[in-house]
Order: sequence, then structure tokens, then C-alpha cells
Amino acid sequence: MSDLQTVIGLEIHLQLKTKTKMFCSCAVNGQEAKANSSICPVCTSQPGALPVINKKAVELGAKVALAINCKIEPYSIFARKNYFYPDLPKSYQISQFKKPLALCGRIKIETSNGEKLISITRAHLEEDAGKSIHAIGSKTLDHTLIDLNRAGVPLLEIVSEPEINSPQEAYNYLVEMKKTIQWLEVSNCDMEKGELRCDVNVSLKAKEVKELGAKVEIKNLNSFKAVKDSLTYEIARQTEIINKGETILSDTRLWNDKEEKTFPMRSKEVANDYRYFPEPDLISLKFSDTDIQEIKNNLGELPHQKKVRFIEQYGLNNYDAGLMTANKILSSYFEDCVKLGGDSKISANLISTEVMGRLNAVKLEIKDCPLAPQHIAELAQLLKSGKISNAISKQVLDKIWEKPSSPKDLIEASGMSQVFDESQIRKWAKEALEKNP
Repeated sequence: MSDLQTVIGLEIHLQLKTKTKMFCSCAVNGQEAKANSSICPVCTSQPGALPVINKKAVELGAKVALAINCKIEPYSIFARKNYFYPDLPKSYQISQFKKPLALCGRIKIETSNGEKLISITRAHLEEDAGKSIHAIGSKTLDHTLIDLNRAGVPLLEIVSEPEINSPQEAYNYLVEMKKTIQWLEVSNCDMEKGELRCDVNVSLKAKEVKELGAKVEIKNLNSFKAVKDSLTYEIARQTEIINKGETILSDTRLWNDKEEKTFPMRSKEVANDYRYFPEPDLISLKFSDTDIQEIKNNLGELPHQKKVRFIEQYGLNNYDAGLMTANKILSSYFEDCVKLGGDSKISANLISTEVMGRLNAVKLEIKDCPLAPQHIAELAQLLKSGKISNAISKQVLDKIWEKPSSPKDLIEASGMSQVFDESQIRKWAKEALEKNP
């Protein structure tokens, strides 16, 4: 068999950070809320109840779409996606199909061969389904419970083109997408709470062939690691089938974290299976050029733009600039250090190794750091001047981490600075020899 090429496409379902649901005024409550405590005739599909579009959700969706370089469509409509499931009270989901919110985006990711652009097919708005509960705690139920608190929560689905060619690229794509979304503060992206979900489509084909192979969808992915691991397994499974001369079935499979395998769930649906048609109870969405420009103006400096600026303005290498723009708070912390007089490269090194190392050890984030940027700036100045060594800087950090104070004051009070006076060093050496003849 000729060399096989992996072809991967990702579908991200992003919960938008709104106070109320997509088409009604019910509050968006967390997982801790009492089951079925945030529901109404609209989100439970009672006769005569009509949906109303959440303007904030539309604005947040458009914000994400522009940040990933999509083109906002001047005219888009909602559609009914028809399927039956116990946690879908209407027996259809309000989504978008032929005329989505946005099309034709792209996002840049890091790969082993440098940077790579991944195209975005579309970004569209939809409502979430309810939640089926099969267990309470460690106890498996002999029946299924339905919680409709999540039904109607606003989602943005982002669909990539099948241009991802390895599990690591898929992982990097998700990391970059999550960073951009969190930067915009439009979602918390907490996968454990279902605020960011990802479905994977993967196929294999001969490198010289243009036509894609049979597509397999993988679900039940609750972490980026699960995405990477499931793809690694599925690629190996499909490769083995092809090498045996057998046919790969186009189906939907579930990932099992414990067994580290995918298992068949059902044959894969196509768009026709859902019988999409325009939602008759909702008006269309219209964006003028002025509307779009106003949203663009409010995006601010995005992470990839800030990364480029850090390289050009502060002389950071690509790796350090990536670390310093891992999230919005961290990038501000670093830039404050530099503005307060800290050498940019030394400050970046202190933050990435010493500060983040200590925070990671106790599972805290940069927002929880006990040290202000001023402390790191002072330490960077002392290191650059040669007044302290790297070893001494670690000792200073240990002390001020427990009790934040000025590194300069601490060093002066404790005499921890390095001594370069040759006569003083000779004097100490002579005294040492006299005491130890």
C-alpha cells in the first residue's frame, strides 16, 4: 500500500458567555444548579411558545468569527435541525445551515515544520440540547434522567476544513482556538463543564489521491489530550484495516478514556438525515458594514498580533513570545514587568520558569500570583546588572514568594548580592586560610 495521508477536520461547540439562553429569558446556570430549575415554555417547547433571538449571543458569536478571520454574512437565517432524542424537547434543534453567521475563516497554528494556516469552513449559532443523566455520583441508574437547564443555552459551532494532518496539529489547533476565544472573554471554555466540546472527523487516503477516504467521527472527547489520543488510536486502527485490504465503514465512534479505544456508536449521519428547513418563528440576522466594523474595532489586540509585537518590540524569540501570550493576563503581567524597567528577555525567562513553575506546582494561575510585576522587574534589573546570580535570584524568589517585598531591599538587608571587589575577595580568602592553616 502506498503511503497514507491523515486528513482531520474538527467541529468545536462553544458555549457563549451570556446571562440568558439563546431564545428565551431563562438564566444560564452552572452545573451546580438544581435540575430543571431554569426552564420555561420556550425552552421546553410548550404549545404556542415562540422564541426570541438573544442579541448578546449574536454579538459574541460575531466577535469570535471575526477574530478567526471569518467573513460575517450580511444576511443569515436560523434553521430547524430535526432529530429525536429524549433531551431535545422540541424534537428539533434551532441551528443554522445554508446561510450561517460567518464563512471562510483561518487560524494559524504551530507545527513541527513551522507555522501553518488552517481554514475555517463556517461558524454558526445554535442552541444546546438538554442533558441525559445515566448516573448520580458513582451510582449507575437503571433509568435515564433528563435535565433541561442546558436546553437552549447559546452555542457557536466552528467547523474547520479537513486540512489538519496529524493528532499533534489537531491538538495545537484546539489550543490556539481556545486561547483566542478566552482572550476575547466570550466563553470560559471549561471542557469539564461542557463549555467547549469537540467532535473529530478523520479519514485516511493515499497521498497521490485527491478524493478523501471514508470519514469516521469520534465523540465523547472531554479534553484536548483525549482528542490527540483518540486520533492516534483511530489512525492506527484505520491503517491496519486498509493494509488488510478491508473497507473502512463511515460511522460515528465513542472514545473510551480508560480502554484508550474507540467503539462504534452508529452509522454516520449526513445533512439530509436532519431535514433542515428555515425556522419560521425567527427573523433573519442582518449585518451592515458599519455593524461589522464596530465589532472589529472592539476586538482589541489579539494574541497572534501581540505575539508578533513582542518579537519585534521586545526582541523575544518565537518560543518565548508564544509563552508570554499564552493568555491575556499573563501577557499583561509580562508587559507590565518590562514597562517597570525589567529586561524583556530576563523577565520572560523569570516568568516562564520561576513564576509559572511555582504556580503550576500548586495548581494556581498567573492571576493568583503573590508577586506583583514590580517584584519581577526589580529582580530582572539585579540579574542584568550582575549584582545577583541565577542561584541567588532563586533564593530571593523563595523568600519574597512567602512574604512579598522588594528584592532590592531584601538583598541589601541580607547581604545576598555578589561581590566583585578583588581586594575584598583576597581579604576573605586570606582570613579563611589563616583560620584553616
